[in-house]
Amino acid sequence: MSSNIMLIGLDNGNKCTKNHVGFVCESGFTKSDVEPITKSNLLVYKGDFYTIGSSRLSVQTDKTINDNTFILSLPAIADEIYKQGIQGEIKGFLGVGLPIVHYGKMKHKFREYFIRDNIKFSFNGSDYAINIVDCRVYPQGYAAFINIYKDYKNVSAANVIDIGGYTTDFFIVENGIINTASCYSLPNGVITLFGSIQQELLKMNINLTEKQIQDIILGREPVLFDADIGKMIEMKAEEYVENLLTKILEYGFEFRNPTIIVGGGGMMLRKYIESSDKIKYIENLDQFANAKGYKILLEQELRR
Repeated sequence: MSSNIMLIGLDNGNKCTKNHVGFVCESGFTKSDVEPITKSNLLVYKGDFYTIGSSRLSVQTDKTINDNTFILSLPAIADEIYKQGIQGEIKGFLGVGLPIVHYGKMKHKFREYFIRDNIKFSFNGSDYAINIVDCRVYPQGYAAFINIYKDYKNVSAANVIDIGGYTTDFFIVENGIINTASCYSLPNGVITLFGSIQQELLKMNINLTEKQIQDIILGREPVLFDADIGKMIEMKAEEYVENLLTKILEYGFEFRNPTIIVGGGGMMLRKYIESSDKIKYIENLDQFANAKGYKILLEQELRR
């Protein structure tokens, strides 16, 4: 394969955008027509300036309705090119994903959205040029599972739960193969948890960002707020996890089987999931598992 050909796994979440080599940013930007004072996280594209990760954009079920998702993909692409140290024009192949319930209906539209020629931009002060010659779309959650397929190919049944920003996808794999009749998606990602906590805080005239709430859930106590605020947020997180697991049980899932937790939401809520008495055996995958899986599936598909 030519040194200027790149295969990139890209996870375009409503909360975070990630690539397969560890890049992550909040799925948001601030746009300006004048150059900001710092080049840190600065994307320059088509004459406009985008400060990446400054704030999360609103949730988009159909990410092709505007250029926001594409713009947020460029820093993740730049990160991979930078880490590879490749100079000159890149011929890029992307592996991306969609929630399972949207996969069949939207995969062709999502693929076409990314295929573009003559893309020139700069990020963090470095210039990049890439032609995206092809893009393949895969079901999120199952792509993450591909990372550990070999460990489960002889296991009769295992649950996979992908807790993302906007959706929670879950399904059963049988001897490593997805049971398509068991695929479900709920609009209960962690963004809904943040929203419910912010509503409670507003009753006390307290306004916290999602990042501050996330830090408290992760045990990074802020110094500005009293312990009762932290306890309330932890109670809401615990309640969210228990309600989510109860809903999944209602779909006929058996938590005595192994359960694989995927997604940034799953990582954030790990201690609450592990402390629940509903699930008997848990394996946690990191927040980059979907992007890594897209890359693996892309490589397999292009080798055929």
